[in-house]
Amino acid sequence: MNCAYFEDRLSDYLEHALGDDERLIVETHLKSCTACGELLEGVRGVIAMSRSVQVPEAPPWLASKIVANTPRVVRITWSDWARAAWRAVSEPRFATAVLTTVLMLGWFGNASGISLQDLALIRRPAVVYEGVEGWAQRMYGNAVRRYYSSPLVNAIQCQINSGLERLRENT
Repeated sequence: MNCAYFEDRLSDYLEHALGDDERLIVETHLKSCTACGELLEGVRGVIAMSRSVQVPEAPPWLASKIVANTPRVVRITWSDWARAAWRAVSEPRFATAVLTTVLMLGWFGNASGISLQDLALIRRPAVVYEGVEGWAQRMYGNAVRRYYSSPLVNAIQCQINSGLERLRENT
């Protein structure tokens, strides 16, 4: 055991919160280390002094002053909430945000291949399951076509093909 381990266990040792094995290890260390023994006696002295300090009695006016200076919690009613929501919705920023959101969703839907016919499927839950499979396959097919027609993939394929041609010429 080292002194750092003893310092970590010191308060548990003083409060008799250590198990028998650890308590034996700490007491063995105390017998061999004078610095830790002095530390233990110093902490015991501080604890004894703190027990002798008298706690002053609170003045009778203190409780009423604390209550008087404690801020009141204001409860929000439904009408307050509705007024605040209407104020937020009626601002021009909110209308602009809604319009921008609708336009962006439409643009993303158009870019990803979602049509109005796909959205009409949502109204009939029985058809949704059947339509999603075709939609997912169409989306995957579009993504694969765009990937393979990208300039980067085209350049890589050209390099691979030219390397294969050189390999064939050398053999």
